[in-house]
Amino acid sequence: MKNGFLWAAFLLLQIGQTFGQVTDKALEAAVKGQTCHEIAEALNRTPLVSEANKFNGAVCFYRNGEVPRALALFTEVRQMEAQKQHLAAFWVAKCHASLGQDSQAMATLQALPQSALNYRMLSQEAFDKLLKERPDFAKLKASFAPAFNIWTGLLAGIAGLGFLIGILLAFGKSRFSAGERWLAMVVFSFALILTAYVTIWTGYVHVFPYLQNTWQALTLLVGPSLFFYLNDSFKEDYSRKEIMAHYALPIMSGILTAPVIIQDFGIKTIAPDDFFLIGSSPILLVCQLLFYTTIIFLMTKNEWQVDANIKIWTKTIAWGMVAYTAAFISYFILVRCSFFNPVWDYSISLVMGLGILAIAYMGLVQRRVFSSEPIANFLPVKKYQSSSLTPSASESIKRQMERLMQEQQVFKENELRLADLAAYLNVSYHQLSQVINEHYGVNFFELINKYRIDYVKKIMAEPKYSHYTIMQIAYEAGFNNKASFNRYFKKESGMTPSAYRLKEGSEFNVS
Repeated sequence: MKNGFLWAAFLLLQIGQTFGQVTDKALEAAVKGQTCHEIAEALNRTPLVSEANKFNGAVCFYRNGEVPRALALFTEVRQMEAQKQHLAAFWVAKCHASLGQDSQAMATLQALPQSALNYRMLSQEAFDKLLKERPDFAKLKASFAPAFNIWTGLLAGIAGLGFLIGILLAFGKSRFSAGERWLAMVVFSFALILTAYVTIWTGYVHVFPYLQNTWQALTLLVGPSLFFYLNDSFKEDYSRKEIMAHYALPIMSGILTAPVIIQDFGIKTIAPDDFFLIGSSPILLVCQLLFYTTIIFLMTKNEWQVDANIKIWTKTIAWGMVAYTAAFISYFILVRCSFFNPVWDYSISLVMGLGILAIAYMGLVQRRVFSSEPIANFLPVKKYQSSSLTPSASESIKRQMERLMQEQQVFKENELRLADLAAYLNVSYHQLSQVINEHYGVNFFELINKYRIDYVKKIMAEPKYSHYTIMQIAYEAGFNNKASFNRYFKKESGMTPSAYRLKEGSEFNVS
């Protein structure tokens, strides 16, 4: 009986000691939400043991006006030489400044490594008196003042150029290319990413704090946007479901990183920091960029739909993406090296910028390249390996090609490539590309599709084929999907295939 009474008393004592104490999560939330005054009483009854608890408790004591208690705790955290030691040292200086101990505050700040300080930290109200009375503090603060150097000025110029090109692509009165909205998203995203970098490097992040945590989600927009731009350029079909699938990762990242961005606007949130760490994971960013760089580079292998002129154009875009991705990945490798310095960071961003600008430039000239204006007009490449073709030789190749099309109807091969047609004619594909551009004013795949459409029109006009569906005829002509066929048919004839067949007076079924 006596033992039972003693045990019950011990339990009551323990309950009494723990009752009313603040939990670790509640303390962290109070610091994050700046509601330390609400837990003041409970905090006085709470033992602070771990580094995180001591630091958060000290912040709350400071905010609640108990500066000496805060100073003691920050000093303990600093002496632990753990993760928060430099941040705790800054708070020690802040406490000394608040208590009027200017010499101690200044000595503590000067002992900190430069990487542990920034202009925004030294602009806090606690240091106003130091700024007025201590020239050495004014000099220290001035050394962190926002400023541009040659590198950041150059990169800011590239970001500005990116915004200008993005505006031209998205809002220009005359469209530059197919898929210009996708390309505008690529260029705008990178321009914002580079702007965020520049604000961090120059120290202007304290003026535009909401930019510093946006670049991770924006990075995830570059790959899928460029992928759909190329799909539009080559008239490849895709559905809304495919768009949502490709943009699921950027959307998820945006949702996970949004709370931190919102906090940068001064709006309180209770979302855990782990959300941001997941949404901005370097592994996530690198893997996604590698995936899209690979599939974009593989698109250059689709020789059946491009001539030599357009193939150079496509490869330029693919290599621009390779340069961007390689530079991005190199940052996460080199940043771990002891010799890494800001110049490396600037150089990496410059390579990324040049890669995106190369892609943007190809978007601006796309319409002219796809209209068979030689790529050599825009890039320092050899115009044609067969530039020595005489007019008579060119005319001879043209006649041979037309005979081949009419008699053997090779355009019916749905994977016919420029190299295949050149092999049929026993000429180089450079020579054939030159002949097509000079005599027809179109590129290879436009010429082949014109032959296919003419064939479809001819068959639909003949009553003996009235029992064929339109798509049976289209597949027979060499088309390999319905959407591309409909698009090209309407472009060539000004009406849909069904309307054209009705006009010709034939009954039909659409598959």
